[in-house]
Amino acid sequence: MIKLKSIKNQLKPFIRVSLSLVVMLPFITAIEVTVVDAQQAQAQTSRQEKPKTVKVQSIRQKHIKTFEKINEAFEIENNAEVERLLAKLSSEEDLNNIEKAYIANYRGNICFSSDRLDCALREFKKVTATRDGLPESFYDQMLYVIAQVLFSQEKYREALSYAQTWAKTQESPTADAYMLIGQAHYMLKEYDKALPNVQNGIAKYIELGSVPKEGWLNLLSSIYRQKNDFKKMLPVVKQLVQHYPKKTYLLTMAGIFNELDDQPRMTAMYQAMYDQGLLTTESELVTLASLEMSQENPFHASEIMKKGIGSGVLKKNLANYRLYSQALYAAREYDAALEPLAKAASLSGDGKLYNQLGQSFIALNRWREAENALTSAINKGKLSNTGQTLISKGLTQFEQNNFKAAEATFVKAQKYEKVSKTAANWIQYVKAEVRRLQELNAPIQEIDTTVEPAIS
Repeated sequence: MIKLKSIKNQLKPFIRVSLSLVVMLPFITAIEVTVVDAQQAQAQTSRQEKPKTVKVQSIRQKHIKTFEKINEAFEIENNAEVERLLAKLSSEEDLNNIEKAYIANYRGNICFSSDRLDCALREFKKVTATRDGLPESFYDQMLYVIAQVLFSQEKYREALSYAQTWAKTQESPTADAYMLIGQAHYMLKEYDKALPNVQNGIAKYIELGSVPKEGWLNLLSSIYRQKNDFKKMLPVVKQLVQHYPKKTYLLTMAGIFNELDDQPRMTAMYQAMYDQGLLTTESELVTLASLEMSQENPFHASEIMKKGIGSGVLKKNLANYRLYSQALYAAREYDAALEPLAKAASLSGDGKLYNQLGQSFIALNRWREAENALTSAINKGKLSNTGQTLISKGLTQFEQNNFKAAEATFVKAQKYEKVSKTAANWIQYVKAEVRRLQELNAPIQEIDTTVEPAIS
């Protein structure tokens, strides 16, 4: 989401311009200016009426010195003196509209400087209570100021109304005018209305030969995200990367590739950031390792995990050890995969990883270690197929010639329907093997060599 600049910084140029008129106006004689709105213009075209005219008032001679003192005190932020002079001036009964407007403006600024926004808003609205006697530029700028104060109070609907009124006073809407209205619609979650205004604001800025402001591009990007239009969001984020290179925008671009189901480009983005040393958090490294696994680069994934665990960036927890062991196993680094898998199994709340560890030891014909792992798996429980794990444990005991223990394990396995027949076959096989070995080890019977007398 777009972050607005400090409200005080945004309002400062408008406030200063408005206040500068206090000094200028005493030397301007009252003049008549033409005020024509769209409806008046249309009526004049059809009826040939004369445009409405208003008289711009000026600060009268008897109040000039007081206003000059007010301005001097205001410039040095002597608010107590400003308020004293304003109170004295307000007691005058014959103040004209321009003088009342400037009094309200000063009071609004004092309230604003002390973060009393309700007070500031009340005073600024007094300025716009009437157009009679006020210079157009001063009146119009106050509409903008009010809109911004309302923004800061999160009164977006009212802020939008003032912003739209202000924008209509602009001969040719500026980029700022479009952006102000676009921001208001965005905050009101009116994304379809926000989009064209923000697009026009950025286009106006580009026409002037300027690089779009970072906040404006962020706002446009956020609108596309809210509309789930990631294809159009991508070029905006690319501009952010180009003109305002930051890690967060690179991560955002990678995220867009993920939304577009373009994992190869997402992986390439993460790999480029990793090579530049930009991936520094646990989640970032785990994401890259997972991406490398998905792109069938398990060895690279294992190296990322190994380095991350070694440096301390990756916690020595179940999830990280499991991913590390999976990467090594997928890379056919079977021996190396055993240590992280054993650590993951010890941290797990069930016996599934111990079962996996046992199977790995079986594949390497490491029977004693396999038996220990499978025993731990059974003890922890919550296995998807306890019977099969018992079969595997019985196998390891059988291979160690521990036939009595193997038979007992297969008897336990018989209780599980899925492997009952297999267990029964193993029991018969164990018994047969025991008999065979007994026969092989039985003492050899001596042959009777006694010679009987021959028959004559």
